[in-house]
Amino acid sequence: MQLIIDIKNDSVYDKIIQLLNIFKNDGVVIKETKMHDPLADKQDTKTVLSDEYIEKNWRSLVLTKRSDPDYYKSEQYKIDRAIDWEERGKI
Repeated sequence: MQLIIDIKNDSVYDKIIQLLNIFKNDGVVIKETKMHDPLADKQDTKTVLSDEYIEKNWRSLVLTKRSDPDYYKSEQYKIDRAIDWEERGKI
């Protein structure tokens, strides 16, 4: 079983790690990953992930994806689709 926790505050992070370390003898394994959250920074830069990174971390990438259930009805969806089609040479 896995548990993914997104911790924004460094002081809380240290406390949670200390708490989880208590259970190491019971088989709890702590795997730390730093993931890029595109919503955290409002820059127009794109993050390029290597194929190796995606292959190893695909599950956590999918689980952390935030989506709006009404996105496909929005004006932004139409803009994104037009950009996608243009990049693929369909427009």
